[in-house]
Amino acid sequence: MLFCEKLDFLMNITKTTNSALSLNTNLDPSHISRLRNGRRNASKNRTFIKAMAEYFAKRCTEDYQRKAVLNTVNVNLSSPDQDFAKLLYDWLNSEHLAEVKRVEDFISVFSKNNTSRQTVSAYSNTQNKSPVEVPHTAVSIYYGIEGKRQAVLCFLSEVLASPRPQTLLLFSDEATDWMKADMEFAAQWASLMSQVIAHGNKIKIIHTVERNLDEMLGAINQWVPLYMSGAIEPYFYPKKRDGVFKRTLFIAPASAAVISSSVGNIEDQTANLFIKNKKAIKAYTEEFNQYLALCKPLMRIFMPEDEQAYLATMIEFEKEQTNTIIKTESLSLLTIPENVAEKIINRYHSNKDIFTEYFQLRTDSFIKNIQKNSLTEIIQLPPVDTVINEKVKVTFSDMLNRNTAYYTVEEFILHIENIIQILLIYKNYHICLCENSSENNFMIYAKEDLGTIIAKTSAPAVIIALNESNMTAAFWDYLRNLIGFYAYRNLDNQAVANILRDYIQKIKQNQNNH
Repeated sequence: MLFCEKLDFLMNITKTTNSALSLNTNLDPSHISRLRNGRRNASKNRTFIKAMAEYFAKRCTEDYQRKAVLNTVNVNLSSPDQDFAKLLYDWLNSEHLAEVKRVEDFISVFSKNNTSRQTVSAYSNTQNKSPVEVPHTAVSIYYGIEGKRQAVLCFLSEVLASPRPQTLLLFSDEATDWMKADMEFAAQWASLMSQVIAHGNKIKIIHTVERNLDEMLGAINQWVPLYMSGAIEPYFYPKKRDGVFKRTLFIAPASAAVISSSVGNIEDQTANLFIKNKKAIKAYTEEFNQYLALCKPLMRIFMPEDEQAYLATMIEFEKEQTNTIIKTESLSLLTIPENVAEKIINRYHSNKDIFTEYFQLRTDSFIKNIQKNSLTEIIQLPPVDTVINEKVKVTFSDMLNRNTAYYTVEEFILHIENIIQILLIYKNYHICLCENSSENNFMIYAKEDLGTIIAKTSAPAVIIALNESNMTAAFWDYLRNLIGFYAYRNLDNQAVANILRDYIQKIKQNQNNH
């Protein structure tokens, strides 16, 4: 069940009105109405769910009510004294936790991806041996999922046979099982797509954000190796679609097209048209372009060679004033002292003026933001020996320098001391200390309701900047859940500052012993 269905069920079984629930949750009755009918997503702000659970638990006083709830939740109370409110909270929250798990799985796969532009380009040396016999007729029809695979292989083979590069136009809101279910085909598809890009072709793709989060994140992960080529422009349609009629448009304007339509989930019976007729291809190209004009960019992809474009995007992102959460692999550059930044720049960068200006702009935006909005950093303190051996990586140094930069012991201590000072001056700035983890080669920088920057910081570094609302909310929820998992109870800024002071003292003591 979706959250809206669960809420509607509980309100019906307890005979609760929107107005009555609003009084117990501090939500407007119209907001509750939108939550109840599914027009409002609960995942962006879940602080009211505990209040809802406690309210419904108190209202379920009759045996028939509790029995109906337990049958729907599909659990048995282990004892009469078991916390019924906690049971309701977990049930209402389960959809949110499933989304958090999907984001966690995406980050794990994304952060371990080792594909580089050079890897993609290596396919240019691959012989273009067509895996299928391409028909010569103007229109060929292939049926079902297997037919779609055959049509797509014909399409990519025809693109590879074209004497000149072109821009492919790709859109599909049909199910993606045809692409991923058959491992042999998936490998063929990846190889041919890499060859297509290596031969100078570019791609404009319209992603379907109405897909569930799992499918959407899976699609992005599948495309990341190709995104690293710099040849793909991803878009999305920002408004709601009913999802009844579905469409696939794969178009190479100078070569061929694959077109299919379906209703509901009958892709296994769909007719897939492989088209070589120039007039028909031109008509479908116009259809795609008309749709593209209604779309927005889904994300921007940056690699170390995109240094200046990345810096410009980050500066604009950080000017936005709103609640913020950031998790980095070591310490955030937001809090780096000016003198430490200057030393690192002098040590690693030739173009010092650009980076000095960049750090100054970041600092100014950071201070303005925490004066009015909350900003929480999720920090993993490295082992003391790692600090002393000067093996603590400067966050984003691969991106900003193309070589890994490391703190000296003195620089690292100065950075921690600066964090302590900011903690004690600004009440909106917070630190969440998390445990050491072997999987820490990623960064997530999220601004509530505005956008998210996700980075894989291990070589080859790659950064995704996105502002699509559902994905932004999903990454925001992931970070909030991470804070809830690691945060100490009632740990205020002064307490964190004391922990950091003790940490510095351990570093100095061990340094003296060396």
